[in-house]
Amino acid sequence: MGFCAFFAVTFFACGTKKTVVSDVEPVPVQTVPSVPKTDEPVEALIEVVHVSGGIFTMGFPAANRRSFPGENIAWPQHNVTLRDFYIGKYEVTQGQYIQVMGANLNPSENDRNPEDKSREGWKKLPVEFVNWYNTLVFCNRLSIMEKLKPVYSINGSVDPDDWGEVPEKRRVQAWDVVRMDRDANGYRLPTEAEWEYAARGGAESRNFTYSGSNVAADVAWYEPSKDGRINGVVHGVGNKQPNELGLYDMSGNVMEWCWDWDGSYPSSAQNNPTGPSTGTHRIIRGGSWSTRESFSVVLSRDKNDPFYAGVNLGFRVARNK
Repeated sequence: MGFCAFFAVTFFACGTKKTVVSDVEPVPVQTVPSVPKTDEPVEALIEVVHVSGGIFTMGFPAANRRSFPGENIAWPQHNVTLRDFYIGKYEVTQGQYIQVMGANLNPSENDRNPEDKSREGWKKLPVEFVNWYNTLVFCNRLSIMEKLKPVYSINGSVDPDDWGEVPEKRRVQAWDVVRMDRDANGYRLPTEAEWEYAARGGAESRNFTYSGSNVAADVAWYEPSKDGRINGVVHGVGNKQPNELGLYDMSGNVMEWCWDWDGSYPSSAQNNPTGPSTGTHRIIRGGSWSTRESFSVVLSRDKNDPFYAGVNLGFRVARNK
């Protein structure tokens, strides 16, 4: 990581939890949790936006790769073809997170909403202090709640109750080799290519520098300080202008986990890529309230350990069409 990315990590690394987790013993048969049979429709908890597939050029031009942090790993440019998909209109909120994970399982450090000072205003803040492994549990639990086919399986099971404790101190092999069912209709993290395509406005893209504007303040909450101090705060989702697809906060507010392992971009054209098959860090995109404006540039990349959790790091969900 570059200097700026290191700054964001070290600022929050001290908040990482310290539970040590052992590897989970494999089980031979994939199990699907039983869901009560009913004809009643299940109301979706999270609002998603349809993104029409297409072809786009991913990454920074080589001539400009020293202009922004993250550009050193955001090239070469290459063409990517994506199929249709859905992505969350907003970042996952604290209120949504506890509805899925349980009232006592809100990991977030922030509880003051600048836009809503009511007793439950915190529920509109994006959830943060979630590591990459936490997002897998959330996505499968939400899929099961809404009677969708879960996307992720660990040791042959799609039921998070079978996965053991979420790693919080170090990487765990069983979790790192999680399998993703690309044909399942449940919730998942967006791939990095899907995230960038959606952030840039998809087929409606006007090639803005940030997600929805060439002026960062129009669409992003970021750290305005020039003296290295952190003066910003997290904000409720959806309080800036949306991008061309009607998506909010894809630049700024909290950084967002993607599915992919970190790795150099390929130079050849890609079709629905899911990133390298192995790696050390998982991809993070979008910038945050505590990072400089340049982190909110829509093409900039970041990364961190999958067990890392910070007060400026959350996620949004995606689904197959």
